[in-house]
Amino acid sequence: MIRTLLYSRSCPAPARTAACALGLIFSGLLQAAPLPAPASFPADFPTIADSEHGFPLGGFGGESGGRPSHAPVIFVHGNTGDACNWRLVRDDFLAAGWNAQALWALSYNGLGAGLGDAPGRPDPRCAAEREAAGGDGTRHITSNEANVEDLHAFIQAVRAYTGSRAFSLVGHSLGVTLARRTLQVYPALRPHLLAFVGIAGGNDGTSLCPEKLQQLLPVCAEVAAGGSPWLSALNGPDGVDETWPPARWMTIYDGGGQADIAYLGELADSPALAGADNRRFPGTNHNDLRVRPDIVATYRGFLEDADRRWRARERRRSRLIGK
Repeated sequence: MIRTLLYSRSCPAPARTAACALGLIFSGLLQAAPLPAPASFPADFPTIADSEHGFPLGGFGGESGGRPSHAPVIFVHGNTGDACNWRLVRDDFLAAGWNAQALWALSYNGLGAGLGDAPGRPDPRCAAEREAAGGDGTRHITSNEANVEDLHAFIQAVRAYTGSRAFSLVGHSLGVTLARRTLQVYPALRPHLLAFVGIAGGNDGTSLCPEKLQQLLPVCAEVAAGGSPWLSALNGPDGVDETWPPARWMTIYDGGGQADIAYLGELADSPALAGADNRRFPGTNHNDLRVRPDIVATYRGFLEDADRRWRARERRRSRLIGK
């Protein structure tokens, strides 16, 4: 096991330097297998083995029987996080009339650490859940490529369990590029994607991966700023592969270059995607972008609109087939 300590965890507020950001992200990093994350699925939902670690994928979602109220949405957390990062969002969606059969999240790298918690809207359930599972706050850094197979298997399982070919994806941070890469590796999914919401994703690189970390961490080789080969292949020439029809696309990000430590200065617009509805929320930090109530309402409305359009198309198609 290699323990890598980088900088101090104590930063001035607001954190405006890459060095301070690196300290927050990577201090106490343990390069070893994580613990399994808790799973809260219906008893008849299939068990999926993590392709890297072998233990069952954790997460939450679904209910036995019944139909989803909307095309299922799959939430994809960021690096060092887990599915619990989305429980507040799930609560908000349920309060707005969605049912559990339409709301799913996976823990693609086992038990997360508290780094993914949002200071503006903390959820004490996550700390309690991780403590009960034996977690000690260690941050297990993973990469995009290591988790493509897990996300693909989970998407397919959710589609089969709910009986819905159509689905939407909501990713945060690493979850954005991971979800985009999964759609690239498995293009058969693309016609069934209704909507994609990318929250604070490193689509054009991140401040958190200077040259030294690019040599140390596979994820930093992937999402390094300045045109990494991995991002160039993901985005395509002149960004031609950043978005594509018939799916609808939205991004959520700070855009000010100061509040989100992952996208400082000239990288402020890195999370934007060509052809998407790109929404800036200046002054909002990396994790609050995921759970701030007004922002959740923004992307929930976007998903609901995509769902309404899809259902209208399906009704028209059924009428035409009936004729």
